[in-house]
Amino acid sequence: MTTYRFKAYALTPIHVGCGREIDPTEFVLADDKLFHVNIAALVNDLAPMERERFSQFLDRADLKEMQNFLRHQARGGRHILGQVDAGKAFLNEFATKASSPNNQFRVEMMPRNPYTGDPILPGSGIKGAIRTAVINYFANVNPRTAAEVQRIKNIEIKKRGQVLEEAALARQHRDTHRDVFRLVHVEDVALPRGSTRIDRAANINPNKPGAEKIQMWVERLKSQADMPSPPIFEVKVRIDTRSMKDPRLNTLLGRTLDLDLICGACNKFYWGRMTEEGDKFDKRSQNGASWQAIYNLFPKARFEDGKTVTLDPISPYWENRELKRKRVLLRMGHFSHFESLSVDNYRQGFNIQAKRPITGMGSTRTRCVMENKSFPMPFGWLIMTLDADGITEP
Repeated sequence: MTTYRFKAYALTPIHVGCGREIDPTEFVLADDKLFHVNIAALVNDLAPMERERFSQFLDRADLKEMQNFLRHQARGGRHILGQVDAGKAFLNEFATKASSPNNQFRVEMMPRNPYTGDPILPGSGIKGAIRTAVINYFANVNPRTAAEVQRIKNIEIKKRGQVLEEAALARQHRDTHRDVFRLVHVEDVALPRGSTRIDRAANINPNKPGAEKIQMWVERLKSQADMPSPPIFEVKVRIDTRSMKDPRLNTLLGRTLDLDLICGACNKFYWGRMTEEGDKFDKRSQNGASWQAIYNLFPKARFEDGKTVTLDPISPYWENRELKRKRVLLRMGHFSHFESLSVDNYRQGFNIQAKRPITGMGSTRTRCVMENKSFPMPFGWLIMTLDADGITEP
C-alpha cells in the first residue's frame, strides 16, 4: 500500500449525518457551549441522596430541573464526553425549547468515536465522493471508456445506475472481487476537538421566499467560511499501487487507478458541480455577491511582484508540480444535493413529493446560516492538499 497523507480543511460547512439527535437528558448548556455528559459516570459518582433526586427528575420527565442538575453536577474529566460550539440563535433556541417535553427540538449530530466522544468524518464518505468522480471520469472524460459507456445512455431501465457503474468500471455488479476500489482505502478522520458547531440549515428557493424559515439544526464542521484559519485535519488515502501495476490483476480489474487520475477526476467533476450550482443559485455569471463570497474562500497565491491570484481547480497554480503539491476539491456529506452525488449526463432520480423524475438541479438549495455576516453558505466543500513528504511508499 502507498499511503497519501493529505492536509485537509472544510472550505464551507460540512455536515455528515449519523441518525443521532441531541438528547436533552445527555446534553447541557453552559458557558455558551453544549456539553455532552457521560450520564453513567456522573450517576455512579453521585451520593445516594443526589442519585435519588436525579431518578425523580427522570420519573417526572422534568427536563428543566434535569438540565439544572446536570449543569451543576458535571465536573469535567470523565463526566464530559465532549463539547460543541454553537451559534447565538441555537443557544437561544435550546435554552427555550430543550427543557420542555412539549416542544420538538431536533438537532442532527455528526458521527463520533464511541470511545473518545470526538466527532469524525467517515472515510467511507470521502471514498464515496472519490468514487463518483472516478465513475464520471470513465463515463464522460476518458475518450476510450466514454465511448464504451455511451451505449447505455438511452437504455430505459430501472437499474440504470447499476448498469452505468458496471460499464464505467468494466465489471458486473455481482463481481465485487473485480471492483478496482477494493484497492483504495480511506481511513476515518479524527477531527480536532472544538472543530464543530451547531447552526441552522435553511432550505432556500429563489422563486419561493419563505422556505428558509423552516427550522433545521445541524452539527457541522467549522470551515474557511467561518474563520481565516479553519481546523486542519489529516486524511489518509491508501492505494495498493503494487497490485494496480500487476498485469494479471490489471486484466482482471479492467480499470486501474493512480493518484493523478483520482485527483484529476475529482477536480474536474466537483469544480463543474460548484460552478453550475453557482450559475443557477448564486449569479456566478453576473459576478453575484453570493458567488464571490464562496469563490473568495479558495486559497490564494502571492507572487514576487505582489500580484495575488485565487487558486481554483482550473488555475494553472492549483497544482504546483515543482513542489509536487496536489490539491483536491471534493464535496461530501449531507446537503451535497443530487447532482454532486450522481454522474454528469446520466442522472436519473425521482422526487417523491413532486412525483416526477429528477434530471437537473432542482429548484432549492440547503445552506448553512452563518453568524459572521457572511451569505448563507453551501454545505459539503472540502479541500485536501498533498505535499511531497506526505507520501509513504510500500
